[in-house]
Amino acid sequence: MSSVKGMTAALAVSVGLMVAGCGQKKEPAAAELAPRYEHASSYLPWRIKQYVDGLTVQPNWSEDGNGLWFKAVSNGKTEYVQVDIANGGKLSRSEQQPESKQKAQPEAPRDVVVSRNGQWGVRVIDGNLYRVEMATGKQTQLTTDAVPDYAYGLVPHSDLRSLSKRLANDPLLAFGVWSPDGNKFVTYRVDERGMYKLPFVVNIVPGAKHQVPYVHYQNTAWPDSEKIQLGELMVFDMRTGKRTNLQIPKPRVAFEPTPEGGLRWSPDGTKVFAAPESLDYRSITVWEADATTGKARAIASDTAKLPFRPDIDEAKRFYLVGNGEQTIVYSERSDWGHLYLFDSATGQLKNAITQGDWAIHEVKRVDSAGGWVYFTAGGRETDRDPYYSHLYRVKLDGSDLTLLTPENAQHNVQFSPDGRYFIDSYSTVTEAPVHVLRANDGTQVAELLRADMTRLSELGWTPPIRFKVKAADNQTDLYGVLFLPSDFDKSRSYPIIDAQYSGTQTLVAPREFLKDRWNAIALSQVGFVVMHFDGRATPFRRQSSQDIGFGTGVASKDILEDHVTAMKQLAAQYKFIDIERAGIYGHSWGGYRAARALLQFPDFFKVGIATAGSHDNYLFVSGHNRWYGRPQEYPDSYNNQSNMELAGNLKGKLLLAHGANDDDVHMALTLQLADALVRENKDFDLFIHPTRNHKDIWQDGYMIRKSWDYFAQHLLHATPPTGVKVPDYDGPAYQRTMSVED
Repeated sequence: MSSVKGMTAALAVSVGLMVAGCGQKKEPAAAELAPRYEHASSYLPWRIKQYVDGLTVQPNWSEDGNGLWFKAVSNGKTEYVQVDIANGGKLSRSEQQPESKQKAQPEAPRDVVVSRNGQWGVRVIDGNLYRVEMATGKQTQLTTDAVPDYAYGLVPHSDLRSLSKRLANDPLLAFGVWSPDGNKFVTYRVDERGMYKLPFVVNIVPGAKHQVPYVHYQNTAWPDSEKIQLGELMVFDMRTGKRTNLQIPKPRVAFEPTPEGGLRWSPDGTKVFAAPESLDYRSITVWEADATTGKARAIASDTAKLPFRPDIDEAKRFYLVGNGEQTIVYSERSDWGHLYLFDSATGQLKNAITQGDWAIHEVKRVDSAGGWVYFTAGGRETDRDPYYSHLYRVKLDGSDLTLLTPENAQHNVQFSPDGRYFIDSYSTVTEAPVHVLRANDGTQVAELLRADMTRLSELGWTPPIRFKVKAADNQTDLYGVLFLPSDFDKSRSYPIIDAQYSGTQTLVAPREFLKDRWNAIALSQVGFVVMHFDGRATPFRRQSSQDIGFGTGVASKDILEDHVTAMKQLAAQYKFIDIERAGIYGHSWGGYRAARALLQFPDFFKVGIATAGSHDNYLFVSGHNRWYGRPQEYPDSYNNQSNMELAGNLKGKLLLAHGANDDDVHMALTLQLADALVRENKDFDLFIHPTRNHKDIWQDGYMIRKSWDYFAQHLLHATPPTGVKVPDYDGPAYQRTMSVED
């Protein structure tokens, strides 16, 4: 059944059988679930978007900034919409794509990072940097002293994606930031010699006829390691090959192949700026270095009593005004995330740019000439969801704060290159996006496009419910979303499943249309109410509400108490929720918390699926453990957080899953929890996917089907169908993280 109507008709038959079965206390048969699985497959994140036209607008701006064009698809027909901004935003449509006036860039080899001017390229060979002249392909070696585990431009072993890149035959690219004129390249060198080599056994090599297992090693720092990955910053002048070492303290290079510290250039290309955090994550200093001499000085700083929020990394903690004469720093010194202006010459605070009981989400643009800062924020407007991002602008002295996107919705904005205009795409979880063009003072120039969800409605779309509940402290307002089946009937009773992550660095509950993580919308179509929820210790709220449990290891219990409390409140409000059939699942940090939920609340959660869980965070990379503190200072924090210590509490049904090629959370953590459960004589289920890595296990159809089977069997008390194949993600490799957060 490939058509929308065909799937809907088949689902209707299945619905009738399941409703009858429910009323007669009859266990649903496998044949009844099979069409639901097929229907649910259409709701996977990489498939459901095909049923909505106009979800996004990708602008192509003219060189003079007075026009743009974008592609619009409706009912399979493609049109190109041109916008004449100078003529009042007049729209015209054509079937022909407008000619691009952008200068064509030379095609680069896959392992070369090309400069902005297209003249130069950089690649890494055996740990050394090479300059490539793009016009001729001529290659010149820039460094000669690289040795194993002491490479330039990349971190080949502690890069948590290095194994996946090798298995996919993707090159490890040199990391660096090009100067505005494209002639200089700032990068780093990291000394990993003598670090612990964490082994990963590769049992299956994709495409190999005779697969010989081998061991892949990653240099790893644990939370109490004395030596961690730090980057020595340097600038290479491509014209001369000259190297200049920067006297900026070494930033941490631990979790991704990029240095923390937010490297950036001054607009004139004479200075490099970085803002490395302290090793305890409680202070940050913005440094300015002369790109020619390497001499550096501190120009701004910020401190906190507890570790900085991980969702606001160093790159988002400072912004330059002009050529760096002034510095804007993001800080939570007032208990809320706000912006502060520093005099770079003296390092002294000049004034608060924003203030109040609301939170900055992201700085979108600094207009140095006009003296404006454009940023998104939430919680300032009364009687609105505090998680909705609205765009504002404010003068550097804190005056003339203005709301630029007034609609009560989530706003995603894209500025024109010259900053005179921006595209505002706004939506909610129930209302499809509207795309408008606005001037930078907020004045609407033209409505560009409204998303069409006709075919989604024909598919049987049931709008989700965004809700507000109280936290376990009975004071803090918390928010989430309930996804419902297409055949939702409020007179029926549904199990509730918490699809969570609960990481301190990211939100899970969507604010905009068709946003979804870990295939929660698809899971709801099998016959569940599925919850996305953001408890305390998640972003965009006051700092004090995010600090619960620091250094004690009990933060997980506090956070999960919010989830339990929320689910009980929802069950009291919505009679269609059967709180006696509560499930939970999660991936990575969410996998840790899913298992912990069954171990810490064994009488509440009946079924759980934990994939790639970091079940003992002492054995996870040091950069991801800021909330536990260093073991030398907080030993009880690590003793209390281990899931293995609670293995004897298990009562419900638990599926542990892991990808054998996971090079982020080591598979040993899942196996160690399995061992602890075995020693406690507990029944559980274990699945090791033979080829998947950390990122893509939740885009694997087999893993998705196993999760549906597990919840169907233990919450619906149904017999899972056989022979049903759920499709894998089949889109571009660069989009493979679209439904998964680490």
